[in-house]
Amino acid sequence: MARKTKILVVDDDHQCQQVVQFILEERGFDVSVCNDGIEAKAAVDHFEVDLIISDYMMPSMGGLQLLKALRQEGREIPFILITGFGSIDSTMEALELGVVEYLTKPFRPGEIILAVRKALKMDQVNRELSRLKKEVQDKYRFENMIGQSPSMQEVYRNIHKASESVSNVLITGETGTGKELAARAIHYNGLYKKGPFIAVNCAAFSKGTLESELFGHVKGAFTDAHRDNKGRFELADQGTLFLDEVCDISLNIQVKLLRVLQEKQFERVGGQETLHSDFRLLAATNKDLKKLVSKGMFREDLFYRLSVINITLPALREHLEDILLLIKHFLKHYTRINQKEIHTFSLEAMKLMQNYSWPGNVRQLENAIESAIVMCDGNMVRVSDLPFELSDLPSEKVLDADEYRGTMPQVVAMVERRMIQRALDQNDWVKARSAKALGLSERVLTYKMGKYDINKK
Repeated sequence: MARKTKILVVDDDHQCQQVVQFILEERGFDVSVCNDGIEAKAAVDHFEVDLIISDYMMPSMGGLQLLKALRQEGREIPFILITGFGSIDSTMEALELGVVEYLTKPFRPGEIILAVRKALKMDQVNRELSRLKKEVQDKYRFENMIGQSPSMQEVYRNIHKASESVSNVLITGETGTGKELAARAIHYNGLYKKGPFIAVNCAAFSKGTLESELFGHVKGAFTDAHRDNKGRFELADQGTLFLDEVCDISLNIQVKLLRVLQEKQFERVGGQETLHSDFRLLAATNKDLKKLVSKGMFREDLFYRLSVINITLPALREHLEDILLLIKHFLKHYTRINQKEIHTFSLEAMKLMQNYSWPGNVRQLENAIESAIVMCDGNMVRVSDLPFELSDLPSEKVLDADEYRGTMPQVVAMVERRMIQRALDQNDWVKARSAKALGLSERVLTYKMGKYDINKK
């Protein structure tokens, strides 16, 4: 049998106390009464209370003093204040402490019921928000990040140091190495964790659209601007703004971004009012910004402003010793999501995955494991369950470096070229399908095709 909602009524006016108790018990609530704040404080210490309805003025300890005492102890019990004076001098203080509603004597039964329902509903919403926030924060704890290799341990140390500061951070690494994951770890373990985490993929917007996304716009600023719109700088106030693929920002917007970082102020597109926002900036790129600076494609002053702290995420092929840990993590995650009883990978499948070069990095590995779990019919993932780029190529042909002569980068380049060629052949040279099969974005596939001079014969 479910426990009744427990409400504590605190009032030195016994007639009011009894009326409120009667009204609430008629609606099925479990009600206890106290004569002042001291009695109420003792009651809260001895049994669980879901809501407190308290008079403002009482001897010994009034309602506001009771509320302060509870908040100082970290008790977030929803609170309703009753006053016989029509107004409360400490209104702002009471609101800051979390008073849900005021009731003025005399009040009608419907008013007290409405206030109680509002308070309980708000408490339910706040509890759910707290649960979700804790769930997100737990997900991005340092100890939940996967990797025991020296290179990944160095990444964790740098993330930990970055989270303890408010400086701008530049995160670099190939596509699929987990740059946004690192950014979220910095945010949720840092000084701005109580604020929002606002992410923007700069490559996903055109020049004009990106400016509006970042700065916001006023009504009438352009054809489709039918109303004022807040930009990401405003939305990130008291939190973190993450600019992914910052290398794709145009020079014109780079100038404006530099000003925002220096002065923390800006104007919306088409607007005159200067706005302020206190946020922390994290940026990420899969390109060498120093090279872009030397080519005049990226502002040098902005580069130094962004890269106060630098964190480089290694490609998966550079820490293959972590693959077993990653496989175990993703296997557990996707078997639970897909409600399957798959316990392990076959020895052949495991060996193939350990020796593969993973050009799409951790993201490609995760996609491959998710696909394999969906395709698997038994309780063990076999080679035939793996995506074609793995199962179609024998491991000794994919990665046996002894058959090649050259350095590790040269061998990896050979393997990448052969994989890309085969993926294109098997997908009729449709880039979108080929990129998906390889675990790459279409843009990265196009880049690599140019790099390796791969053309349809």
